Amino acid sequence: MKVGLALSGGGARGLAHFGVLKALQELGVEVHEVAGTSAGAIAGAFHAHGYSPEEAMKLVSGTNLFKVVWPAFSWRGLFNISKAEEVFRKYFDEDSFESTQLPFKVVATNLNTGLKEVFSEGPLVRPMMASCCLPFIFDPVQINGQLYVDGGIVNNLPAEVLSETCDVVIGVNVVPVIKDDNLSGMKKMIERISMVAISANVNSSRKHCDILVEPRELRSFGTFDLKQAQEIFDIGYESTHHIFEMDKEKAPIRSLLKI
Repeated sequence: MKVGLALSGGGARGLAHFGVLKALQELGVEVHEVAGTSAGAIAGAFHAHGYSPEEAMKLVSGTNLFKVVWPAFSWRGLFNISKAEEVFRKYFDEDSFESTQLPFKVVATNLNTGLKEVFSEGPLVRPMMASCCLPFIFDPVQINGQLYVDGGIVNNLPAEVLSETCDVVIGVNVVPVIKDDNLSGMKKMIERISMVAISANVNSSRKHCDILVEPRELRSFGTFDLKQAQEIFDIGYESTHHIFEMDKEKAPIRSLLKI
Protein backbone atom coordinates (compact mmCIF):
# COMPACT_ATOMS: atom_id res chain seq x y z
CA MET A 1 0.00 0.00 0.00
CA LYS A 2 1.45 3.32 -1.10
CA VAL A 3 1.11 6.22 1.36
CA GLY A 4 1.27 9.87 0.31
CA LEU A 5 1.81 12.78 2.70
CA ALA A 6 0.53 16.28 1.79
CA LEU A 7 2.04 19.08 3.90
CA SER A 8 0.44 22.52 4.02
CA GLY A 9 2.02 25.93 4.27
CA GLY A 10 1.78 27.98 7.45
CA GLY A 11 5.09 29.67 8.24
CA ALA A 12 6.52 28.65 11.62
CA ARG A 13 3.47 26.45 12.20
CA GLY A 14 4.97 24.19 9.52
CA LEU A 15 7.41 22.93 12.17
CA ALA A 16 4.48 20.80 13.34
CA HIS A 17 5.05 18.70 10.19
CA PHE A 18 8.21 17.30 11.75
CA GLY A 19 6.24 16.27 14.84
CA VAL A 20 3.72 14.53 12.57
CA LEU A 21 6.54 12.67 10.81
CA LYS A 22 8.02 11.52 14.11
CA ALA A 23 4.62 10.19 15.23
CA LEU A 24 4.08 8.38 11.92
CA GLN A 25 7.47 6.70 12.29
CA GLU A 26 6.58 5.53 15.81
CA LEU A 27 3.24 4.21 14.51
CA GLY A 28 5.05 2.23 11.83
CA VAL A 29 3.50 4.21 8.97
CA GLU A 30 5.91 4.41 6.04
CA VAL A 31 5.53 7.43 3.74
CA HIS A 32 6.24 6.67 0.07
CA GLU A 33 5.63 10.05 -1.55
CA VAL A 34 5.48 13.65 -0.30
CA ALA A 35 3.97 16.87 -1.65
CA GLY A 36 4.39 20.23 0.04
CA THR A 37 3.44 23.87 -0.22
CA SER A 38 5.44 26.73 1.33
CA ALA A 39 6.57 25.61 4.82
CA GLY A 40 5.32 22.16 3.86
CA ALA A 41 7.70 22.21 0.90
CA ILE A 42 10.64 22.83 3.23
CA ALA A 43 9.57 20.09 5.64
CA GLY A 44 8.96 17.72 2.75
CA ALA A 45 12.36 18.42 1.22
CA PHE A 46 14.20 17.56 4.42
CA HIS A 47 12.17 14.39 4.90
CA ALA A 48 12.64 13.34 1.27
CA HIS A 49 16.39 13.75 1.73
CA GLY A 50 16.43 11.38 4.68
CA TYR A 51 16.75 13.77 7.62
CA SER A 52 15.19 12.60 10.88
CA PRO A 53 12.26 14.74 12.10
CA GLU A 54 14.20 15.97 15.14
CA GLU A 55 17.30 16.87 13.14
CA ALA A 56 15.31 18.64 10.44
CA MET A 57 13.31 20.61 13.00
CA LYS A 58 16.48 21.91 14.64
CA LEU A 59 18.01 22.90 11.31
CA VAL A 60 14.90 24.68 9.99
CA SER A 61 13.95 26.43 13.23
CA GLY A 62 17.49 27.74 13.46
CA THR A 63 17.34 29.12 9.92
CA ASN A 64 15.23 32.26 10.26
CA LEU A 65 14.70 33.45 6.68
CA PHE A 66 14.76 37.07 7.77
CA LYS A 67 18.37 36.59 8.88
CA VAL A 68 19.51 35.40 5.47
CA VAL A 69 17.75 37.80 3.12
CA TRP A 70 18.54 41.41 2.31
CA PRO A 71 16.30 44.39 1.47
CA ALA A 72 15.36 44.59 -2.21
CA PHE A 73 13.03 47.60 -1.92
CA SER A 74 11.48 46.93 -5.29
CA TRP A 75 7.83 47.70 -5.95
CA ARG A 76 7.05 43.98 -5.87
CA GLY A 77 8.28 43.17 -2.38
CA LEU A 78 10.40 44.09 0.62
CA PHE A 79 13.02 41.34 0.59
CA ASN A 80 14.84 39.20 -1.91
CA ILE A 81 14.65 35.52 -0.98
CA SER A 82 17.49 34.36 -3.24
CA LYS A 83 20.16 34.37 -0.51
CA ALA A 84 18.06 31.87 1.40
CA GLU A 85 18.66 29.44 -1.47
CA GLU A 86 22.34 29.26 -0.51
CA VAL A 87 21.46 28.48 3.10
CA PHE A 88 19.10 25.61 2.28
CA ARG A 89 21.20 24.23 -0.58
CA LYS A 90 24.03 23.33 1.78
CA TYR A 91 21.81 20.78 3.52
CA PHE A 92 21.26 18.74 0.34
CA ASP A 93 24.10 16.85 -1.33
CA GLU A 94 22.62 17.58 -4.74
CA ASP A 95 20.15 20.31 -5.66
CA SER A 96 17.68 18.18 -7.60
CA PHE A 97 14.41 16.30 -7.20
CA GLU A 98 16.15 13.26 -8.65
CA SER A 99 18.49 13.10 -5.62
CA THR A 100 15.70 12.62 -3.05
CA GLN A 101 15.17 9.26 -1.38
CA LEU A 102 11.45 9.23 -2.23
CA PRO A 103 9.28 11.04 -4.79
CA PHE A 104 8.71 14.68 -3.82
CA LYS A 105 6.53 17.42 -5.31
CA VAL A 106 6.48 21.17 -4.65
CA VAL A 107 3.57 23.49 -5.42
CA ALA A 108 4.09 27.17 -6.26
CA THR A 109 1.90 29.88 -7.81
CA ASN A 110 2.85 30.99 -11.32
CA LEU A 111 2.10 34.71 -11.41
CA ASN A 112 2.28 34.84 -15.20
CA THR A 113 -0.43 32.23 -15.71
CA GLY A 114 -2.26 32.75 -12.43
CA LEU A 115 -2.27 28.98 -11.88
CA LYS A 116 -0.62 26.46 -9.58
CA GLU A 117 2.46 24.69 -10.85
CA VAL A 118 3.81 21.38 -9.56
CA PHE A 119 7.58 20.86 -9.60
CA SER A 120 8.91 17.30 -9.38
CA GLU A 121 12.08 17.21 -11.48
CA GLY A 122 15.19 19.28 -12.09
CA PRO A 123 16.59 21.77 -9.51
CA LEU A 124 14.80 21.54 -6.17
CA VAL A 125 15.83 24.46 -3.95
CA ARG A 126 14.66 27.31 -6.19
CA PRO A 127 11.10 25.90 -6.60
CA MET A 128 11.06 25.29 -2.84
CA MET A 129 11.94 28.94 -2.22
CA ALA A 130 9.33 30.02 -4.78
CA SER A 131 6.71 28.02 -2.90
CA CYS A 132 7.62 29.95 0.29
CA CYS A 133 7.72 33.37 -1.35
CA LEU A 134 5.12 35.39 0.57
CA PRO A 135 3.64 38.15 -1.65
CA PHE A 136 4.49 41.72 -0.61
CA ILE A 137 7.19 40.41 1.77
CA PHE A 138 9.52 38.76 -0.76
CA ASP A 139 10.23 39.48 -4.39
CA PRO A 140 8.78 36.81 -6.71
CA VAL A 141 11.22 34.05 -7.68
CA GLN A 142 12.02 33.71 -11.38
CA ILE A 143 12.25 30.22 -12.91
CA ASN A 144 12.60 29.74 -16.66
CA GLY A 145 11.38 33.26 -17.34
CA GLN A 146 8.25 32.90 -15.18
CA LEU A 147 7.55 34.61 -11.84
CA TYR A 148 6.48 32.51 -8.86
CA VAL A 149 5.16 33.20 -5.36
CA ASP A 150 3.77 31.25 -2.41
CA GLY A 151 1.91 28.12 -3.49
CA GLY A 152 -0.59 28.62 -0.67
CA ILE A 153 -2.40 31.24 -2.73
CA VAL A 154 -3.77 28.57 -5.06
CA ASN A 155 -3.19 25.26 -3.23
CA ASN A 156 -2.10 25.24 0.38
CA LEU A 157 -2.77 21.53 0.95
CA PRO A 158 -1.58 19.66 -2.19
CA ALA A 159 -3.38 16.38 -1.52
CA GLU A 160 -4.78 15.97 -5.04
CA VAL A 161 -1.29 15.78 -6.57
CA LEU A 162 -0.87 12.52 -4.62
CA SER A 163 -4.33 10.99 -5.02
CA GLU A 164 -3.62 9.41 -8.41
CA THR A 165 -0.39 7.71 -7.36
CA CYS A 166 -1.10 6.79 -3.73
CA ASP A 167 -3.56 4.40 -2.09
CA VAL A 168 -3.84 6.45 1.11
CA VAL A 169 -3.26 10.21 1.38
CA ILE A 170 -2.51 11.78 4.76
CA GLY A 171 -3.05 15.54 4.77
CA VAL A 172 -1.54 17.85 7.38
CA ASN A 173 -3.09 21.32 7.61
CA VAL A 174 -1.25 23.61 10.03
CA VAL A 175 -3.40 26.71 9.44
CA PRO A 176 -6.83 25.84 10.88
CA VAL A 177 -9.08 28.91 10.82
CA ILE A 178 -11.35 29.40 13.81
CA LYS A 179 -13.19 32.39 15.24
CA ASP A 180 -10.87 35.18 16.44
CA ASP A 181 -12.22 38.27 18.21
CA ASN A 182 -8.80 39.88 18.68
CA LEU A 183 -7.80 41.40 15.33
CA SER A 184 -6.08 44.58 16.48
CA GLY A 185 -3.01 45.81 14.63
CA MET A 186 -2.01 45.77 10.98
CA LYS A 187 0.23 42.68 11.24
CA LYS A 188 -2.53 40.66 12.86
CA MET A 189 -5.07 41.83 10.29
CA ILE A 190 -2.87 40.99 7.29
CA GLU A 191 -2.11 37.53 8.65
CA ARG A 192 -5.79 36.87 9.35
CA ILE A 193 -6.85 37.89 5.84
CA SER A 194 -4.17 35.61 4.41
CA MET A 195 -5.33 32.66 6.52
CA VAL A 196 -8.99 33.14 5.58
CA ALA A 197 -8.14 33.34 1.87
CA ILE A 198 -5.95 30.24 2.03
CA SER A 199 -8.58 28.25 3.94
CA ALA A 200 -10.87 28.41 0.91
CA ASN A 201 -8.58 26.25 -1.23
CA VAL A 202 -7.79 23.99 1.73
CA ASN A 203 -11.48 23.16 1.99
CA SER A 204 -11.47 21.83 -1.57
CA SER A 205 -8.33 19.78 -0.88
CA ARG A 206 -9.78 18.00 2.14
CA LYS A 207 -11.82 15.63 -0.02
CA HIS A 208 -8.59 14.18 -1.39
CA CYS A 209 -7.36 13.26 2.11
CA ASP A 210 -8.11 9.84 3.58
CA ILE A 211 -6.67 11.00 6.91
CA LEU A 212 -6.46 14.65 7.97
CA VAL A 213 -4.26 15.98 10.77
CA GLU A 214 -5.33 19.53 11.62
CA PRO A 215 -4.12 20.59 15.08
CA ARG A 216 -6.44 23.31 16.38
CA GLU A 217 -3.88 24.21 19.04
CA LEU A 218 -1.75 25.83 16.33
CA ARG A 219 -4.28 28.69 16.11
CA SER A 220 -2.40 30.54 18.87
CA PHE A 221 0.86 30.70 16.87
CA GLY A 222 1.79 33.18 14.18
CA THR A 223 3.58 32.84 10.87
CA PHE A 224 6.94 33.96 12.29
CA ASP A 225 6.86 32.34 15.75
CA LEU A 226 10.05 30.32 15.27
CA LYS A 227 10.98 30.79 18.94
CA GLN A 228 8.17 28.38 19.84
CA ALA A 229 9.61 25.65 17.57
CA GLN A 230 9.63 22.84 20.14
CA GLU A 231 6.07 23.55 21.28
CA ILE A 232 4.83 23.59 17.69
CA PHE A 233 6.71 20.34 16.96
CA ASP A 234 5.11 18.70 20.02
CA ILE A 235 1.61 19.75 18.93
CA GLY A 236 2.05 18.03 15.56
CA TYR A 237 3.40 14.92 17.27
CA GLU A 238 0.64 14.67 19.87
CA SER A 239 -2.16 15.47 17.41
CA THR A 240 -1.08 12.65 15.10
CA HIS A 241 -1.00 10.09 17.88
CA HIS A 242 -4.40 11.34 19.09
CA ILE A 243 -6.03 10.99 15.66
CA PHE A 244 -4.62 7.51 15.05
CA GLU A 245 -5.88 6.42 18.47
CA MET A 246 -9.33 8.05 18.28
CA ASP A 247 -10.00 6.94 14.69
CA LYS A 248 -8.22 3.59 14.78
CA GLU A 249 -11.37 1.75 13.71
CA LYS A 250 -11.76 3.81 10.53
CA ALA A 251 -10.70 1.95 7.39
CA PRO A 252 -7.70 4.09 6.26
CA ILE A 253 -6.08 4.10 9.69
CA ARG A 254 -6.90 0.46 10.36
CA SER A 255 -5.25 -0.55 7.10
CA LEU A 256 -2.09 1.43 7.91
CA LEU A 257 -1.79 0.10 11.44
CA LYS A 258 -2.19 -3.45 10.16
CA ILE A 259 0.77 -2.92 7.86
